[in-house]
Amino acid sequence: MIITRSPLRISLGGGGTDLPSYYRKHSGFLIAAAIDKYVYITVHHTFVPDLIVKYSRLERVASASEL
Repeated sequence: MIITRSPLRISLGGGGTDLPSYYRKHSGFLIAAAIDKYVYITVHHTFVPDLIVKYSRLERVASASEL
């Protein structure tokens, strides 16, 4: 089982301008901040061959490319 906790980041402006496809052609900037909230991700094996993703909804798919 893998459990991770990462700080939640909020983009305050310039969202998307930090992507290489944009900033290689144009100048870009990004203002972001981490707040005192976290995103938790837990990964573990199941007894079924499908992938099960739980968040505000539950999804069950055969491969990650279907998400």
